[in-house]
Amino acid sequence: QHGVALELRREEILPVVTNAVRAPAEVWVGDRGDVAAEQGFATSELWSVVWHCVAAVLRVGSDRAAGDPPGADRPTAEPDWNLLSPQGTLLFLSLALFVFTRESHRCLPQLTQSHGVLMVTLKRLLSPGFLNGDPELVPAVVVQACQLLCFPFALDVDGDTLALVVEAVRDAQIPAQLLQVCSHHLPFSYAELPMSLLCHLVVSDEQVIDQMVREAAASEYVVAFLTSALFSDSLTLTADLLSLLTHVARACPEHLPFLQRILRGSSVADQPLTRLLGHQRHLIRAKTCNLLGNLLRHGHDFPQALQSQPALLESLLGCLADQEESVRRAATFAVGNAAYHESCPAGTLGRAVPSLTRLLSDVQARTRCNAASALGNLGRRWAELGDLLMESRAPHLLLEVACGDLRESVREGALVALRALSQHPGIQQVLLSLRAAEKLAILASSGLQPAVGGNLRPSSARHCEKLLRLLTPLRSTSGSGAGNTPGPPDPDRSVALHQR
Repeated sequence: QHGVALELRREEILPVVTNAVRAPAEVWVGDRGDVAAEQGFATSELWSVVWHCVAAVLRVGSDRAAGDPPGADRPTAEPDWNLLSPQGTLLFLSLALFVFTRESHRCLPQLTQSHGVLMVTLKRLLSPGFLNGDPELVPAVVVQACQLLCFPFALDVDGDTLALVVEAVRDAQIPAQLLQVCSHHLPFSYAELPMSLLCHLVVSDEQVIDQMVREAAASEYVVAFLTSALFSDSLTLTADLLSLLTHVARACPEHLPFLQRILRGSSVADQPLTRLLGHQRHLIRAKTCNLLGNLLRHGHDFPQALQSQPALLESLLGCLADQEESVRRAATFAVGNAAYHESCPAGTLGRAVPSLTRLLSDVQARTRCNAASALGNLGRRWAELGDLLMESRAPHLLLEVACGDLRESVREGALVALRALSQHPGIQQVLLSLRAAEKLAILASSGLQPAVGGNLRPSSARHCEKLLRLLTPLRSTSGSGAGNTPGPPDPDRSVALHQR
């Protein structure tokens, strides 16, 4: 301590070392705002030594046999609590959080190494062998470990560095561990941060989705946790879980069976999605509509499930009239995708027509665009819904939107819907009676010049011209008494499934 050189005999070394380790020591706390000291500690050998010492106490790597793959599960050795107590582990994590908070960019490189001491120590802290200890300390340990792993997502980090962090976390099997931690060790109130971290990881790397799905497939506990978490009292937990499931549905249709396991109710009267569509919080209703819309993007078993769950489709249609703008926007997206599938009951979908025509004048541009696309998709069920679409003046309103809406995206959506509907001769005649050709010609001519800023002409102009080519032969023959014949087939006329 004072720099004095001592000469010790062999039999004296052990008592002296023991005394040095066990004797009380004065803890030095630096002055707040001492930036130089904080930077020096974060970049010093001492910072690395501390992590290696904690890793040694936790017996990190002591259970790994030669030739084991990185994610292999083996019985873990008990930490040496004589050197560092569980409470001391918490204090160490607090120190790590302090250093990360003050010197985040200096510490981030340590999170890019899946086999680095920091990552393997965090993996150990989230392992069953460690978390099977004191149940009172488990939530605090998990939350602080997750806070360290969340730092890259809270900072302005370049894409390459973030990708390396996500890859390291994935290779350390931490996403799979987080699912096990949530399902076995945490009450819902402490599962918010792990779920938020999982959400960030899933959005950043599709291989994380594969890892998570494999873990859930091997554990009914994980599936049960995810299903019950949808109805937790934590708004944050439920919202993040819905976002996670939505991204899985959007990015990985091969994992739809995994989603169906979570969203399958125990009875017809107990359907999770139906219950969530009626949630008292508009954030949950909107996210549920968005999840449903992404599930309906795929031509797998889910559209057929709507036939056996009439209450689900009815609840979705009810969301079209929701007071909250975000719910209406997501509901129009989901109804549009439901309308695309032949297996969805046309009679029920028909009840959406009045709401969709009304939503063509919604305050939100995205909602107006979704409503237009949904009406175009309903035209695929012309035999059942054609008369209703005509009675609701859908062609009239779509033409008004196509020619008069202030937003380019909405005009384009209306034009695409009109092209889809115009494959039916009745719609063509209605459009001619509304002088659609003249109105569309004016609209097309306004799109001949490049947009402001030198960009290419708007894509709505292209749809406008194609619709004009469809109507022009009819217009030229309508005055001569000749029979009206549709124009040539247009392969680009059908309305595609919405994608968000």
